Amino acid sequence: MLLRITSWFRNSFRLGPGTTTGMPGLQQILPAFWKNHPRLGGGIAICCVFFLLILIGLAWNLTPVSPGKSDLQLVEIEYGSSLREVSRLLKDKKIIRSQFVFEAYVRLDLKNRMAKAGWYHIGPGFSVPKLARELHRGTPQNIKLTIPEGLTIKEIGALLERKNLCSQEQFLAKTRDISFINGILGDFQIGSSLEGYLFPDTYDFALPVSAEEVISKMLQRFKEVFEENFGNLPQTKRREMVIIASLVEMEARRADERPVIAGVFYNRLRLGYRLESCATVQYVLGTHRQLYYKDLKVESPYNTYLHYGLPPGPIANPGLASLKAAASPASVRYLYFVAKPDGAHIFSTNYRDHLRAQRQVERLQTASQTGRSGN
Repeated sequence: MLLRITSWFRNSFRLGPGTTTGMPGLQQILPAFWKNHPRLGGGIAICCVFFLLILIGLAWNLTPVSPGKSDLQLVEIEYGSSLREVSRLLKDKKIIRSQFVFEAYVRLDLKNRMAKAGWYHIGPGFSVPKLARELHRGTPQNIKLTIPEGLTIKEIGALLERKNLCSQEQFLAKTRDISFINGILGDFQIGSSLEGYLFPDTYDFALPVSAEEVISKMLQRFKEVFEENFGNLPQTKRREMVIIASLVEMEARRADERPVIAGVFYNRLRLGYRLESCATVQYVLGTHRQLYYKDLKVESPYNTYLHYGLPPGPIANPGLASLKAAASPASVRYLYFVAKPDGAHIFSTNYRDHLRAQRQVERLQTASQTGRSGN
C-alpha cells in the first residue's frame, strides 16, 4: 500500500520531457500535478478560493458596521441573558453584522467570554473584539451627554432617542408638563413651551436615564447660568432676551458677530421694522436648508418676514455666548445683514447697501459653485 501511494505521488509530480535537471521548483511541480490530475487540481483550487472567501467574510463581520461613527446607544443586557439573546439584541440594534460571527468570536475569546448584565454605551463604530471587551468589563455607572448649542426641543428629543436614552415622544410629552416645569423654574415666565430654556452643556447622568431627569438637569443648569450672569435683568425683559439670544444663536457663525447681530435685531425692533430673520422661517418649516422666496410667505406667527415684533417664543436653545450677546448687544447703526458662503456676514446701515451686499454674496456663491463643479 505504501509503495502504491509513493508511486502515485512520484507519477503525479513527474515532469515532462525537456524540463531542466536538478531539484524541481514549485513553479515546475504545480503545473505538472495539474496536468496529471486536472480534476483533483481544480477541486483543490475551488476549495482554496472557497476557504479564502470564508476568511474574508469572517474578517469583514468582525469589523465595525459603521467605521469611525461615534454615535452611541444605551443598551441593556438583562440578567440571565444567553449569548444568543445578546447577539440578537445587538443585531436588532444594528451594532453587529452577523450573530453567528459574534457568538463564535465570543466563545473562542477565552478572556472575554462572559457578557455581564447591565447598561452599556455602545454603537456601530465598535468592532466585535471591542464589543466583547466592553460586555465583559461590565456596565458603567454613568454617562456623559453633550447637548450642542442651537438645537430645538424636537432635535434634543431625537438625539436622546438615537442614543437610546428615552424616546422622543416621552421627552416632548414631559416638556409640556407645566406643573413639573414650574416646580423647577418657579416664577420665570417661559410661555407655553420650554424652547429656549434647555441649556446646552455636557451633563453626567446615572444609568438608566429618564426624560424627566434630562429636562430637570437642563432647566436647573439654565436657571443657574441665568441667575449668575443676568440676575439683575428685570423680569419683564428676561423672555425678550432669551428670544433674541435664540435668533442670534441660529444666525451667527462667528463669535465676534454675535453682539453685532443682536444689535441689528434691537435696532429693527426700536424702529418698528420687521426682523426678517431666515432662522424663524426655518424653524417653522423644521429645516435648516436654504430658503426660497416662496418659503418666506409661510403663514405662522413665528415668520418674522410677515409679522412685526418678536416671534411668540425662542426658536432654539441658545448657549451662554448668545445669551450674553442678547444681554449686551453691540452699539451699532446697522439694520441689515446677509451671510457670505464662509459664514461671515456683511452688515449694512441702509437698504441700498444691503441690496449691494446681496448681489456681492450672489457673485461669491456663483464663483464657489463654479469652482466646485470644475474640480
